[in-house]
Amino acid sequence: DLDGTIVNLTVDWRALKDNLVKRYREIYKEQCDVKRVSMCLEKIVEKNDENILENFFGVIRHYELENIRDTQLIEEIIFFIKNKDFFGVKNDAKFAILSLNTRDTIIQALELANIRDKIELIIGREDVRKWKPAPEGLIKIQNHFKIKKEEIVYFGDLENDLLTGENAGIDAYLIDDLKNLVNKKKSVKKYKK
Repeated sequence: DLDGTIVNLTVDWRALKDNLVKRYREIYKEQCDVKRVSMCLEKIVEKNDENILENFFGVIRHYELENIRDTQLIEEIIFFIKNKDFFGVKNDAKFAILSLNTRDTIIQALELANIRDKIELIIGREDVRKWKPAPEGLIKIQNHFKIKKEEIVYFGDLENDLLTGENAGIDAYLIDDLKNLVNKKKSVKKYKK
């Protein structure tokens, strides 16, 4: 995951949802009540309307990138990614991102955190057609690396992330567990920045 896991994006999610609902209603002459952004997108996928879907991705990208410079870094997780050997993670272990954010947002956030080079694979909102908690994104990661499900660990900040892992048959944890581990180990040993 990205937002709430590696960084905290500064996005007006309410305004984005309202914009998408309005656009959806104008285009399709029907209501799209959303609890989450993906709900409108799922309806567009059902209509097999790829052009409108791409347009909606553009709207989402705009809102996400509007204040990208105000992104707050989650230092513990960035430290973990930069120093995985300090935590006993094998050198050949790979990092991937599965996020509901757009690829451009993910890339720019990783560049702000100075960890873009540490992430081998990015699966953003545009790369799947069934979004979390559907397992499609995690399965893409598994297939890309040609590894077994038990060789993957997924971290996120929401119960929805845990459900995504469960739906994919992959171990998933809340990011606070990893933050606590990082803080505990950092307080015990010296580390490099």
